Amino acid sequence: MKYLTGIFLLLLMQTATASQCRVDGGGWIDVTQDSVSIQVPVKTNPGTGLILLDGYQLECRYTPDGFPALFRDYWHTWDNALIPGPKFTSYRMGLRIKNTDYPVPVGRRIHIATMPNNGRGVNLNTYMYILIQGSPGNPIDIVQGDLLGTMVLKQTNNTGNPLEPIVRVYLYADNSFVVEPSTCTINNDQAIDVNFNQVDRTRIGESVISTPITANIRLNYSCPDPGITLPITITLKGPPAGFDSGVLNMSNPDLGTGLLRAGVQVRPEGAFQTNIYNSSGGDDVTFALTRRVGSTPATGDFSGSATLVMGVP
Repeated sequence: MKYLTGIFLLLLMQTATASQCRVDGGGWIDVTQDSVSIQVPVKTNPGTGLILLDGYQLECRYTPDGFPALFRDYWHTWDNALIPGPKFTSYRMGLRIKNTDYPVPVGRRIHIATMPNNGRGVNLNTYMYILIQGSPGNPIDIVQGDLLGTMVLKQTNNTGNPLEPIVRVYLYADNSFVVEPSTCTINNDQAIDVNFNQVDRTRIGESVISTPITANIRLNYSCPDPGITLPITITLKGPPAGFDSGVLNMSNPDLGTGLLRAGVQVRPEGAFQTNIYNSSGGDDVTFALTRRVGSTPATGDFSGSATLVMGVP
């Protein structure tokens, strides 16, 4: 009987630290070698002074093993509890744990979850966030599969098991998204309406240099942090026209709109360099309407859209 009792206790010790996790009610994933890799669908939600990377529910549980439900695991943060992924290393990050924010470096022993041995998942209610900044910075382009960050947690229990493993939860993006942590703005973040008004289709030129159909727009740059003087870039984001990759696509397939700054054409996904002095600046730019070579565009309304993005060289 002593031999059988010894085997029983050994099995109890092995299962006492076992855990599983899942996302949005999906299949359970075993925590193996004290780590688990999770694919999470992320949304970016602005908060007070931060952008929250949430939009999913991450649950973990004490792996069902048939033992009494009085057994429990406890998950806490540990040293450097958040290690941001490579694309976030130059930004100020943190963890929101049960609606309380902890900036990096996140310390140890912050309680996250208690997991009874009842087979039920417990929502960790813990998300990464980015602190926004009042100076220019480049948008963060997250691609599906990117490592968002690693949570370093300590797992304890009430089973008498002396093992207290470190659990690393690797969070990978299950979707692509772009997040802009800077609060600097172009034209106070208001939409820029480029209106060519009534256009004689016979006068539309075939290049941004030759066309007489243009609209001049003033771009004003501002940052809330005082005393910022540095070079910046303004990038034109939008789909190119099918007949000319140097101009923006319009709803009329024979039309395109180009951007000129100081007489130099800026292509879609291209940029020009300018400056901010004492947290403000500006440029005059020209939008030019063009047509496909040899075409006579159909009459009627047309439209297009693009985004101007402020960044740093």
